[in-house]
Amino acid sequence: MTGIEIQGANGESIVYDGATVAKFKHAGKQETARNPVSTYREVRIKEKTSLFGKPRSPREYDVLLAMSSIMSLTVDDAGRVAVEELVARLERR
Repeated sequence: MTGIEIQGANGESIVYDGATVAKFKHAGKQETARNPVSTYREVRIKEKTSLFGKPRSPREYDVLLAMSSIMSLTVDDAGRVAVEELVARLERR
């Protein structure tokens, strides 16, 4: 299986390599966390809304990935699909 890289807002990303999940800042230049796949607990995805509760355009989602540490990321629609693929792989292990 190949890895997954999920690009988020502000140059942040989450990278899955098959054995670990890592969070990077500054366009991949600074690793802030790395967790073994076995520590996966859950993921929460919440759509960001405007002040009046309507979806933003373009749509954005806040992602919280709970493992040994909690990783957060803001993604667009394509990023949400990648997060769902990552979760499917983590839950298969």
